[in-house]
Amino acid sequence: MSKSLFIDFMEKMLTFPLWVKQTIFLNLSDDLTNYLSNEFLDVQEGELFHIYRPMLSDLGQSELATKESKYDDMIYSFMNNCSNGMSLVEIAIENNFTMEEVAKAFTFCKTSGFFSTKVPNTISATAGFLAGKYRTGEYFIRAGKMTIEQLDDVLNKQQEMNEAGKHVFIAELMVQMGFVDDKDVKSIIFMKEEAGKRFSLNPDDMPTLALEQEKYDIRVENTRLKEENEILRQKMDAILTYIKEHKIPEAETAE
Repeated sequence: MSKSLFIDFMEKMLTFPLWVKQTIFLNLSDDLTNYLSNEFLDVQEGELFHIYRPMLSDLGQSELATKESKYDDMIYSFMNNCSNGMSLVEIAIENNFTMEEVAKAFTFCKTSGFFSTKVPNTISATAGFLAGKYRTGEYFIRAGKMTIEQLDDVLNKQQEMNEAGKHVFIAELMVQMGFVDDKDVKSIIFMKEEAGKRFSLNPDDMPTLALEQEKYDIRVENTRLKEENEILRQKMDAILTYIKEHKIPEAETAE
């Protein structure tokens, strides 16, 4: 099996001098502690979604070989990478997928019975949350961090507050009621936001990314100009209407 871009990148980074690796580690550690709780920082390898390696079942291998169900090409690319023993982060980088897209493909394959081993609850819960299948409360239940009864208490409390004219988010109530830690909620929400970002280690892709940013900037500028033109048009219409209504002589308007 040929090396993935991610494995090649990691092998090169591991050859850095110790003083470089230690500096990178300390900077990364400081950065991650700003966003993630200890629960997510201390996670074991088998519980981290990004580095999980799904294995295809006989049913999955058969579907990959025949493509009988005619799924989207992305699904078959994902399954092919699983068949080659890639981790989810390798699959994302190799195909220029977002982690959200990987999570959706993962969830689909799991539901379809295409994996040969039972997926750990934390991995399954993270996949469902990043894919948009589970909301925050359901994620914490499926990850074993909160009970259904506790979520019911939160929902009942939310309804009471809504009826009293006080709107509050479920995640906020879960923290207020002591069922989950505030930083755990912020961590998983931050992970969800980051999952939508695309990342490339291929230098050939960098101009494309720059071009996409340039196109985005142009679209923003065009939108701004259209809005300004619309405002000017409305002002001109108002002036013309005023002139007609008050029958101001042309000579006077010219002045």
